[in-house]
Amino acid sequence: MADSYTPPAEIAALVANVNKAAAGFEAAVGGDLHVARRNLQLEAQKLLYSLEEPNIEVWPRIFQVNVSTAVEILSNLGLWEKFEGGKTVSMAELLELTKADEIIIIRVFRQLTAAHIFVESPAGFTLTPLGLPYLNPDHRAFNNLMFFDIIPAIMAMPRTLAEHGYKAPTKESGTPYKWAHGEELWTWLGSHPDRALNMVAGMRSHNAGNVSGDAYPWGTELGKLNIKDGEVAVVDIAGGQGHIMEEVRKRNPEIKGKFIVQDLQSTFDAVSGPPEGVEFMAHDIFTPQPVKDAYIYYYRHIFHDWSDADCTTFLGQVVPLLKAQPKSKLLLVDLVLPDTNATMQDAVRDLSMFPIGGLERNESQWTELLAKSGLKIKKIWRGSEPEACVECELL
Repeated sequence: MADSYTPPAEIAALVANVNKAAAGFEAAVGGDLHVARRNLQLEAQKLLYSLEEPNIEVWPRIFQVNVSTAVEILSNLGLWEKFEGGKTVSMAELLELTKADEIIIIRVFRQLTAAHIFVESPAGFTLTPLGLPYLNPDHRAFNNLMFFDIIPAIMAMPRTLAEHGYKAPTKESGTPYKWAHGEELWTWLGSHPDRALNMVAGMRSHNAGNVSGDAYPWGTELGKLNIKDGEVAVVDIAGGQGHIMEEVRKRNPEIKGKFIVQDLQSTFDAVSGPPEGVEFMAHDIFTPQPVKDAYIYYYRHIFHDWSDADCTTFLGQVVPLLKAQPKSKLLLVDLVLPDTNATMQDAVRDLSMFPIGGLERNESQWTELLAKSGLKIKKIWRGSEPEACVECELL
C-alpha cells in the first residue's frame, strides 16, 4: 500500500518540541501548571499524529461523528480540490467560493483543524499530511457511505439490541441494519444504484494507492503455477466492478490466464463494462460456483460482511471444487484481529460490521469458522495494509 508517513526529520523536530514542553511542565508552578500541561498534551498529540499512516487513519476518524460531519460539509461545498498542491486558502477565498456565512466556515474548519486535517495560519488553511487523503474521492465516498448508510444503524443499536433482547442477529431475525431501517443494506443498495456505485468507490479507500494490497505476492505465487492462456487464473467472487483484479493485472502483466470477476448483475449494470483484462460473470455467492477449474478462488472484504452461518453456506459452493482439483487455492482477504488487545481501528471496524450482520475475526475465530467447512489455515500472508490474506487448505 502506498503510504505517506511524516519524514523522519520532521518527527525528530516534533520529539524535540515534546521534550521542550516536558521541561516547561516540570518547571511550571501555580497557575502556569495548567497551561504547561496543556502545551505538553498538544505537542504530544502532534507527535502521535505524525506517526500515523494518513490513509489508514481516515477510517477510525469517520466514526468521530463531528469530524465526519465536517468532512461531508466540505465535500458538499466542493472545497477539497481547492487545497491541492499544498495550497493555502484564506477565509476570504472560502467565503467567496461558498457564499456561506462566515460563522459556518469558522466552526467547520475549527473542527477539522482540531482533528489535524488542516493547519491554520494567518494566511488561511492548509491540508496536513493527515488531510491529504481527502483529496482522493474514494476516501470521501467512504465517508459518505458510512455517514449516511451505516452510522445511522450503529446509532440505533442501543435501542434495537434492547428490542431484540441483546441476541446476535440471525438469518431469520435479520441484521441490525434491517432492525433500524426495515430492509437489508444489500437489498436497499440493489434498488439504489447510485448508492451502490458510491459503495464501490468507498471500498477502494481500504487501500488507497494500492487497492489490491501487498499481503499476497501475486506475481511470485501465480508464477509458480504454470498457468496457460485460456485457463482461469483467478475467480474474484463478489468482486464488485473489478477494481482489485484490474490492479493485479496491471502490476503483474506477465500472469497468463483469465481473470473473472463475479458479482450480481445489478453491480455490473452500474458501469459500462469490465476493466481491461478482466471478464464479468453474474453470480450469487450462495449458489453453486459455475467456474470449476480456477487456480485461485478469491474473496476480498466479503467474509466480514456475513455471519459464520452465511460464510459456511457460501464456502459450501467452493469446497467441493477444492476437493476435486488439488491445484486450486482459496484466498480470503480480511482483517485477522489479535486475540487480545485490539487497536482502536480494529475495534471500530469490527463494530461497524455489526449492523449488516458481519464481524471482523481473530485467528481463533477464523480457525473455528473454516473448520466448519472442512478447512484450515495454511498460511496468513501479511503486508503493509491492515488486512491479511488467509490461504486455506483442506483438513
